[in-house]
Parts: sequence; structure tokens; C-alpha cells
Amino acid sequence: MAGASAAVLLVATPGLAQGPVEGWNVEATDVVPDASVIYGQLDNGMKYAIRQNDKPEGTAAIRMHVDFGSLAEADNERGLAHFIEHMAFNGTTNIPEGEMVKLLERKGLAFGADTNAYTGFDETVYMLDLPQTSDDLVDTGLMLMRETAGEILFDPAAVDRERGVIVGERRARDSFQLRQIMDQLRFTAPNTPYADRFPIGTDEVLTTAPAERLKALYNRYYRPENTTLIMVGDFDPAAIEAKIRAVFSDWQAEGAAGAPAPLGSVDMNRPAAFDTFIDPAAPSQVLIEIMRPYDDPADTVTERRAASLRSAATGLFDQRLSRLTSAADSNVLNAGIGLSEYEDAADTTTLRATTRDGAWQEGLELLETEARRAAKFGFTQRELDRYLANRETAYRTAVEQAEARTNAQIANDIVAIAAEDDFLTDPAWRYEFFQTYRGDLTLDAVNAQFRELLDGSAPVVHVAGKQIEGGEEAIQRAYLASLAEDVVPMDAADEVMFAYDDFGTPGTVVSDERIEDLDIRTVRFDNNVRLNIKKTDFEPGRVRFNVAMSGGQFILPEQNSGYALMLSTVGSNAATARNSEEDLKEVLAGRNVTTGFQPAVDAFVVGGATTPEDLELQMKVSAAYLTDAGFRPEAQSRYASLVDVISEQLNATPQNVAATQVPTIIANDDPRFGIPGREVLSALSLEDLRSLYLANAADAPIEIGIVGDIDEDAAIAAVAQSFGALPERMVQQPDFAAQRTARFREDLTPVVLTHGGQADQAMVNNYWPLPDDSDYRLETGISMLSSVMRLMLTEELRENLGATYGASVGASMSEDFTDFGYLAAGAVVDPAQMDVVEAAILEVARQLRDAPVDADLLTRARNPALEQQQQSLTDNGYWAAYVSSAQGEAERLDRIRQRRANLEAVTPAELQTLAQRYLDPAQRLSVRVVAEEVAAAAN
Repeated sequence: MAGASAAVLLVATPGLAQGPVEGWNVEATDVVPDASVIYGQLDNGMKYAIRQNDKPEGTAAIRMHVDFGSLAEADNERGLAHFIEHMAFNGTTNIPEGEMVKLLERKGLAFGADTNAYTGFDETVYMLDLPQTSDDLVDTGLMLMRETAGEILFDPAAVDRERGVIVGERRARDSFQLRQIMDQLRFTAPNTPYADRFPIGTDEVLTTAPAERLKALYNRYYRPENTTLIMVGDFDPAAIEAKIRAVFSDWQAEGAAGAPAPLGSVDMNRPAAFDTFIDPAAPSQVLIEIMRPYDDPADTVTERRAASLRSAATGLFDQRLSRLTSAADSNVLNAGIGLSEYEDAADTTTLRATTRDGAWQEGLELLETEARRAAKFGFTQRELDRYLANRETAYRTAVEQAEARTNAQIANDIVAIAAEDDFLTDPAWRYEFFQTYRGDLTLDAVNAQFRELLDGSAPVVHVAGKQIEGGEEAIQRAYLASLAEDVVPMDAADEVMFAYDDFGTPGTVVSDERIEDLDIRTVRFDNNVRLNIKKTDFEPGRVRFNVAMSGGQFILPEQNSGYALMLSTVGSNAATARNSEEDLKEVLAGRNVTTGFQPAVDAFVVGGATTPEDLELQMKVSAAYLTDAGFRPEAQSRYASLVDVISEQLNATPQNVAATQVPTIIANDDPRFGIPGREVLSALSLEDLRSLYLANAADAPIEIGIVGDIDEDAAIAAVAQSFGALPERMVQQPDFAAQRTARFREDLTPVVLTHGGQADQAMVNNYWPLPDDSDYRLETGISMLSSVMRLMLTEELRENLGATYGASVGASMSEDFTDFGYLAAGAVVDPAQMDVVEAAILEVARQLRDAPVDADLLTRARNPALEQQQQSLTDNGYWAAYVSSAQGEAERLDRIRQRRANLEAVTPAELQTLAQRYLDPAQRLSVRVVAEEVAAAAN
């Protein structure tokens, strides 16, 4: 192996101290590292990790981790760590400005999906997912990472052009959630830098910092000793190691290294403190935080046992809070406990709760009282047994599905330890290790650990909401009043049993055929339930399933779309007639089972993943949810609380307004589209749906798709005992002809909507009508047209004008509504730039109509789509979408067969013809969304 001396991997033996455990010079402990990962370090200090993996086959993931983030910035550098990340795509020694993304697109990588980066408090990570592992593509990927690592140019003109893009990203992300987190951090940890070092930075720095300042910061921290390159994929590790050494060995740092980021301190003697955050869109939330001295022990077996005990203590408390918040009379939506840290400053225990609007006091009392109750009286053996059953299953399933892990998943796991003295372990070792300490997770040990987690500084309490009567004083009074109340042991919950173990006589197969070219087995039972199965080896140990019962939004009241939102949000909470959601959590402990259902347009759907062993139980649970839905009071209560939480958020940003109100406008004010306002949502009742839903569920057609690592006959037997045993179903789904009618807006007068967020946030969108997706060749052409338009508009708005973080272009051609669809193009911008941005959208549309696009542009749009299509053929999720309707919509299977040929057949002339037909300026609808205060000023 090339460079073997730099990549020695010693396997640690429990109890035996050794030298460096691998080429990263991490001191060995008794934790056994994953031997499949090759670690190494170059003479210049750069680390690397390599692992062979073939999921997906013939592909690879590259990650470059730089041990540098926004915490290391000085006051006049706030936001520049993230700015540097952007400049990696804007000119390096060997790649001209604007060419890096184009180069990757030509080779089949889509920007965003396959090519991306992020900047955090303490790290910057660059990511490439290679659709092939040819020498050319691997060499290109390594070359691009090397250019990013040490060759960014920071041309002043390029820096100036990127300023608007960065500010546009800051603008798009400026939300009450971000401001709430900043406010919370300033209060809970005022002497740490986190609140003032969010990676997005400040406009003052972003708009004025000279290129020299960015380059100086880059040189201080983008250095070999701060960098780790990770490659996971379907390749020869020895060949990859040789390539890494050849590309990166000559990299030398410039100038002096930057100092470690100052991380501040936490005052452990601070008295109890109380604070508020007020925002019109903020949900009612409570946070109680307790600090303990910071501890960063070595990664040893002893420390992992201790961490497991802490996880058990918090897991049991989460289970208890879940049971309490699911009660029908609870005004608390969710509550939980978490452990985190302010690095070098403090470890923390954090209790959180989200409540109905204004019910913060109930959330505060729940957290304080239940924490004190659990500390005083402890948990029960029944609670511990449930937790341990779930952990056992999680560890065992991870072993069974270890070979299903993708390149990206494994690479990201290695990224997580790149700057830590921790070890990556494999699932088998973790499961065996769990067996060694499971017996130590006794009730006494867990109870004692929970008490330790609450032992620390005086609590700090932060409450957010739309308004808080009495402010900090009221919070303090409520907290002290709760503290003064006595607590008693928790009442024992009644024992529960799964009520759906027997559906009656299993169904009999009356039809059993195979679609030979796609290897899909199609089965029909004597009650007309249809089952489609595709066995694959793409994800060992995992089975994906989709159950669709005809109906969906088409049987719900047509007056508004709120009913679909209601079922989407509380479908799991509604549970079943004979088992509540909490009942099911208990009886299903230790099993891989998905609960709940969702309304699609023409069906009610349950989908998810399970294991071969749990498929039979999964089918029973799904059959119970779909055919014996509970519509329980606790679901109605939870829905009412959710309306309180989300109602103001629907108007909080231009993106939210566009998502909720614009669909109704596009569909000619059809109330089935979009999301109505608070008044309408608040008036909805699950009882209004009960009779409609259950009447439909009595005999509606059901079709099931099962894809993955499954024995076909076992899958048939599992369905026979549940769905196959139901009363007879209709053979065909109703055509819903009347419900399928929808049309594009007739009044094309420009529309201006308002949002309640920041004044500098606006959105410009343009829409053109399209047909439905029944003509697949046409749908492919429109898809390519929208991809080309996105590339053109992104270059104009982002690169040339610097007006926005990114352009949004997409085609929606309905599968469910006849002759209905639309193409949308727009962006989030500063209000002052709305006219410029809309003019750019119209100009791009004109260019597409007036002349064929150049071949290179089409190549950059087509190649990523072709690579994605090829990869999808080894993706169970892709297959499940088609297998689930292989009998009811057999004609759509042709899309699998035709996709590649359709993509390859699209020509520049065809795109021009499509643009002339569908980007007609006379059919365009313009929609703008501006802040309420901007609209008021304009009037």
C-alpha cells in the first residue's frame, strides 16, 4: 500500500495501552476502532481517512474537513469564515471564477445535491458526491479539494461580486428562530462567544471587508495541520491513498498559524436567572438549563459506559414526558431533555417544552415538577425495560443493516471525529459492547445518574412567545411556585396489549404474476387487496414499504385544504380505536415499526422502513391505522395546540407566505390548494372526518408495495395475515373525475402579498401554466427546460447581479389533477431589487424562446439528471415509488424504462419550442411578497 508507514492501523486490545491507534496520532485506549477505515497523515500535517464501500455501487463521497469556523473570527471578521467557503467556488489558481460548478455539472454532479459546503462554529466542510469512480472523476474531485485547500485567489472584484450573494443568504435565513437562538445563547452563556459568532455574520462586515482580510484569515486557518480529507467509495483504497499523497503532499501553509478560538467561560456561581424572547411568530417555548464543569475525557470503554448511563437517564425522562404530553388535556405539545456543552466552558443539562400559545406556565411546571419527581422517586422497572428493548433493537438493527450504509453516511460519521480524539467504531463492536454493560444499566444506577444530571449551577430559565404577561418577574414567580409544590410518586400506568394481532382468516392469493423485465412480483388476494414485491440487495437487512388506501384529499370536504393539514400533523396521534399512541409505543418497544398515516391527494398512505423480522407486525400496525383509525381526543387537542404554534409562522417569512397562500392563487382560488388562515384551521374538528374516513376505509381499494431484503413468500404471508384478512375491497379506485378538475388562474393581474417578517425580505415569483404529467416525454422535456432555466437564472441573479443567494426554478406537472401544472421561477431578494430580479426572469424566458440554448448549457443540465437516473436504479426508495402502484398504475412503470432515453433525446431546438409554447409572456402570473411595513409605506 502506498504510504503504508503513514497509515498504520493498530487494533486496540481492551485494557492494554498502546501507541497511536492510527495515522492520526490519537492515543490508543481500550475502545476498538473500526478496522475497515484506513487513517493516515502526510508529512505536512494533513490527515486523511479512506474506506472502501459500494453503496451506491460505483460511486464515492469526498469530504474535506477544516478545523476552523466562525468562533475564530475577530470582530471585524464576523461572517468571513462562511465568506471564504463561498470564495472556494469563485476563482482558484487553476480554475477561473465561475468555472468550478460548471466543470462539475459537465461531469454529472448537481450543485447542491452533489456539490456543497457548510460552515459551523468550529468547522468548515466541503462535500463532493461522485456519481462514478473513474480515474478522471476521482482526479477531478481531488484536484478541486486541493484548489480549495490552498489556492483560493480572493480577487477583489470576485469578492465584491459575491457580497450580494452572501447578504442574500443572510437575508433568506433571517428568521425569528435564528434571533431566538441568539437571544437564548446571550442569556444562558453570556461570557461565551456563540451568540455573537453565528456563521452568517453581519452585513457591516460582509459588505465592507476587503479581499485582503479574507485572504489573511484563510491563510491563518486553511492549513494542512487543520485539514482532514475523507474518501469513502467503491474503489481500491491503496490507489486512492496514492492519489491523495500525490495531490496534497506539496501543500504548504502560508504565514503564521491562527490562534485557537477563544471559547469563554460560564459562571457556575451565577444565581437563578430568568429571561424572555418576544416575537409575533415565536411559539410558546420554555428552556431550563443547568450548567456543570466542562469535562472532555478520553474515548475509553469506561467513558462510553458512563455516556450510555447518561443516555439511559435522559431516555427514560423523555419517555415519561412523552406520555404526559400525549394526554388529551395537555397544553404542552412536546417536551424533552438534552445534554450538550459549551466547549471548554461547561456541560449542560437542558429541559425544553413547547406549549399552546400562552401556556408557557404549564410547560414550565411540567419540566420543573417532573424533573424533581424523577429525581426524588426515580423511574420504574417497566420504563427501563421499554428503553432497553428499544436500545437493544437499535444496536442489533445497525449490525444487520451495516452493509446498507451509504458512502455519504460513513463519510459524515468520519467527519464527526475529524477534530476529536475519538474513535469510529463499527456496529458489530458497539452491539457487543452494549451486551457487556447492559446489566450495569440497573434502575438504581439510572436513577442516581439522573440526579447527577440535575446537580449543578442554579437554573437559568428562558421563555419565548408572542407575549409574556409580567415578563421575567412572572416567570420567576411561576418557577418558585412550582418549586414549592410537593411531588408524589408517578401513578403506575395500566398494562397494555396489542389489540390487532389477529385480523381473522389469512387471505388467499388468487393472482400471482411477475413483470419480468423489472423483476416485480404482483399478487392479488381474494379480498382484492393488491401486493407488489421487488426483492433487492441494495440495503441488506432493510425493507421499505408503502401502503396506499384509495381516498385521500379527494374524499375530504372540498371547502378548504385544512383537513389534509390536520391529518398530516396528527395522523400518528389519532392512533387506533383500540390502542392509543402511547399504548403502541409501549407494546412496540424493541420493534422496527412505523406508525400513523398521511393523506395524499387520492389516497391515505403509510410508508417507511422496517426489517424482514418485523414486516409481519408492521403490516398489522398499518392495517390497524388505516382501517380502524381512532381519531382520539388527544389528537384533536394536539392539533389545536399546533394551530396556535404555526398560525403566526404561516405569515412570518415570504417563503412561508408563498408556500401557503400562492398555491390557492395559482389554482384559480381553489380552496383545496394551499393552507388557510388561523380562523379556518382553528374551526376544524377530527369528528367532522370520522364518518367520511371510516366509510371510505370499509372497502376502499388497497395496494401495497414492498421493496428490499425480503423473501417474497414471507412478504406474501405477512400481508395475508393483515390486509389480506380484511373484508372484501373494491377492485378499482373510483375515478374521482369531478375532484380531478383544476385550472390555472384566469385573472393574470399581478398579485402582491404581505408577510410579517423582516422589512428587507421580499420574494419575486413568476408562474406559467403547464399541463399534467400524463405525457412522459413532454414531462421530461419540461424538466430539462426548468433545469436549464435555473442554471441561466442562477448565473444572472447570483453571479452577474449578486442579487440573491440563489434562484428557484421548478416545474410542477400534476399526476392527480387533469391538465394542471405550472412552471415557477423566483428568488428571495431585497425589496429594492424586485424590479431588477423580475426583469432578469423575463429576460431569461425571452432568451429561451428566441434561440436554442448552447450545447454546453444543456450538457450541464442533462448530465446530472442522467447520473441521478443511473443511481436511482440501485435505490430502494426510487423503486418503492413505482412498485407501490405497479398494478393500479401499471402504465407508469414505463417511466423507469424510458427515463434515460427521454433525457438523452432532448435537444436545444426542442427546449426552444417548449419555451415558446409554455413561457408565453401573455400567460404569465407575477406574484410578489413584501413585508407589511414595506407595503404600507408604498401605499
